[in-house]
Amino acid sequence: MKKPRLALFAVLALSISAAARPGHPLEYQLVTVRVTSQTWNEYRPWQKTKPQTRTFVGTVVSGNRILMVTDDLVDATLIQVEKFDRPPRVPARIVHCDQQVGLATITVDEPGFFDDLNPVEIAENTNGTDYYSATWKSGQLSIAACRWSEATVFNSGMPYFSYVGIYFITDLTGGGWGEPVFSEGRLVGIVNAQNKNRRATALSAELIQAYLRAADLSDYPGFAWLGINYQINKGLAQAAYAGQKGKPTGIRIRHCFPGSSVDGHLLPDDILLELDGHPIDSLGDYVHPRYGPIDINLIATDGHYAGDVISAKVLRNKEETMVEIPLKNIPPSAALIPKARLDTPPPYLLAGGFVFRELDVPYLRAWGDKWKEKIPSYLRCLYEMKSESPTLEQQRLIVLADVFPDEYNLGYHDMAQNI
Repeated sequence: MKKPRLALFAVLALSISAAARPGHPLEYQLVTVRVTSQTWNEYRPWQKTKPQTRTFVGTVVSGNRILMVTDDLVDATLIQVEKFDRPPRVPARIVHCDQQVGLATITVDEPGFFDDLNPVEIAENTNGTDYYSATWKSGQLSIAACRWSEATVFNSGMPYFSYVGIYFITDLTGGGWGEPVFSEGRLVGIVNAQNKNRRATALSAELIQAYLRAADLSDYPGFAWLGINYQINKGLAQAAYAGQKGKPTGIRIRHCFPGSSVDGHLLPDDILLELDGHPIDSLGDYVHPRYGPIDINLIATDGHYAGDVISAKVLRNKEETMVEIPLKNIPPSAALIPKARLDTPPPYLLAGGFVFRELDVPYLRAWGDKWKEKIPSYLRCLYEMKSESPTLEQQRLIVLADVFPDEYNLGYHDMAQNI
C-alpha cells in the first residue's frame, strides 16, 4: 500500500511544482483570449462555415494593449478576454494586426480593466539564461522550463515575410497558442507553434520590438521581403564562368519575384556577393551578430522596414557593381495563386449554376490536412510550378469550383475543379 501512496505523492508534487504560487507577477501580465471565428466556405463562397472558438494566451504590453499571435483574427467575429483565467469575459477589439508578421495587439475598452494588470518588460534580443514559458490552465498559472535549441529563418505562413524563429524544447504540454517565453523576468519570445515532441517555435524579442515600434507610428510601414530565388555557388566551374577567381563566394540569382524588392535591381545570373554590408557565402548565409550563419532573407527584416534602401554588391558580366535596393512589402495577393486572403471573401461568379472563383491556397486547403497529396494532379502542378509567377497578361487563375444539380446542367458535373 505504501508504493501507490508514494507514487501519488510524487504526481501531486510534480503538479504543484508546475503551477506558480498565487500572486506571482506573471498573473498580472498574462490574460486569456478567446477568439470566435468563421471562415468562408471555399465551395460556396457566399456562405460561411460553422463558427469555432479557440483560446490563446495574451501578454499585456504598454499602452493598455494585449499582444497575441494572429491565428483566427482574420475571420474573427468575437474576441473576449479573461483576467486570471476566470469570468467575466470582457469584449475586446483589435488595435493593430499584421498577419504576415503573425502578431497583433488588442485592447479592452471597459473602464478600469487594466488597473490591476502590468505590462511586461520586453528584452532587446533573445539572449538569456534559464528560459521559461507561461500559460493559464484551469484558473492556475502554469510555468514550464524551456531550453534553447536553435535559431533559423522561417517563411511566414502568411506570405510574403521572412523572420528568425527560435526553437525551444519546452516542458509545457499542449502549447503553441501564444505562450510568452521569458528569461530573467523579461519577454524574449512568443510561441506560435509547438509539435507533439514539445518542440516550440517562438517569434523573437527583436521582431516583437520592431513590430510594436512600427505599430506605434501614425503610418505603419510594414515589413519587406527580398523576393529572390537563388542557387548556391559551390562549383568551381560555375564560379569561374561568372568571373570569380579562387574559392566561390556569393550566390547565383535565378529568378526575382515580380514586383518584389529586388525586381528590376538584381538580374538573373548575377552573383550576389554582399547585401546591406554583409558578405554572403556560397550557401546563401551571412554571419548574424547573435545567431551566427543564417539565411540572407533575414537581412530585409532585421532592423529594416518597407521603404528602407539597402545596398548590394553583385558580380554582373564579370564585373563588380553596387546596386541600391528599395525594400518593399509584398501582399499575399501578389502571387498568381495567392497563399492567403486578408479579411476578404473568395472572389467568385455564379452564372447558370456554375460557380467560378479564383484559384488560391485556401481553396486547395479545403482538401484537408494533406491537401498537397489529395488535390488533383493538374492543380498540384499549377501550384508547384506557377503559384508565384503572375504576369501582366495573367494575374489570376479561374477554377470551376462546382456545378449545381439541375437538368440544365446535366453532363457538366465532371467539369468541376477544372481551370
